[in-house]
Amino acid sequence: MEENLKKDMINLIYKAQEEKIDMILKQTDKIIKDELKTINLEKIIGVSDISEELKEVFAKIEDNYNIRISRYNEQMYKKGFIDGVNFMFNCFQDNSK
Repeated sequence: MEENLKKDMINLIYKAQEEKIDMILKQTDKIIKDELKTINLEKIIGVSDISEELKEVFAKIEDNYNIRISRYNEQMYKKGFIDGVNFMFNCFQDNSK
């Protein structure tokens, strides 16, 4: 099978599943949020009155961490997905000979 055609088919199959994957991730995120431990910034820093600016800094750090993890997971999923589809293509080619 032509390499470009194979890549196009893989991308098409992946795009078709993207919404389903997104929904699964959102459901998983809800479950994880229930399991996460609340962080008490006042106890960590030792100050009873934390400014809104400092809270925003911590929120941005958390957002950046979440973005990084999401991108890693996306790339790992895509790699696994592509490997699986390539495996199926190879099986079909071997059987057609």
